[in-house]
Amino acid sequence: MEETIKGLRDGNHTAYEQLFDSCYNTLCRYAYSILKDMDEAEDVVQKTFCKLWDMHENLNIQSSINSYLYRMVHNDCLNIIHQNTSHMEHNLNYISSLDAENNSTIHHIESTELQTAIEKALLVLPPQCRKVFEMSRFEQLSYSEIGVQLNISTNTVENHISKALKLLRFELKDFLSFWLLIQLLK
Repeated sequence: MEETIKGLRDGNHTAYEQLFDSCYNTLCRYAYSILKDMDEAEDVVQKTFCKLWDMHENLNIQSSINSYLYRMVHNDCLNIIHQNTSHMEHNLNYISSLDAENNSTIHHIESTELQTAIEKALLVLPPQCRKVFEMSRFEQLSYSEIGVQLNISTNTVENHISKALKLLRFELKDFLSFWLLIQLLK
C-alpha cells in the first residue's frame, strides 16, 4: 500500500485507477450502510475519489490508504446526514410557523363570526332582558347590583338572565354546533 500512496503522490493514473477499482464497491456498501440510499452512497464515494485525486500531490497518510478512504467516506456521510437533518428541521419549523399563522387566522375568523352571531342573537332579546343580560355578562355586575340600578328585584334579574340564556342558546344553536364540531376535528 505504501507504493500506492507514493504512486498517487507522483500523479500515477494507473495507481489511482487500481485503488478505485479495488475499493469502490466496498466503500459504496459502507456508505450505503450509513445513508440507506445507494445513489447518495455512490455520490459520496465518487466525491471521495475526486478529493483524493485533487490533493494527491500533498497526501500525508499515516495509516493505510483503505482506512484513510473509509474515514473520508464516513465523515462525508455524517455531513450529509447533518445537512439532511438541518433541512428537515428547517422545513418542520417553516410548516409549524405556517400552521400557527393558519390557526391564528382561523381563530380570528371564528371569533369574529361568533361575535357577530352573538350580537345578532342579542337583538332578538326583549329590551329589558337584553339590558339585564349585558349588565351581567359585559359589565360584570352582580344580580343585586343590577336590581338596584334598574329598580327591580334580584328574582326578576335571575328570571331575565334565565330567559336570555334560553333564547341565546336557541338563536346560536346552529352556529355553536358547527363551531363545536370544528373544535373536535382540530
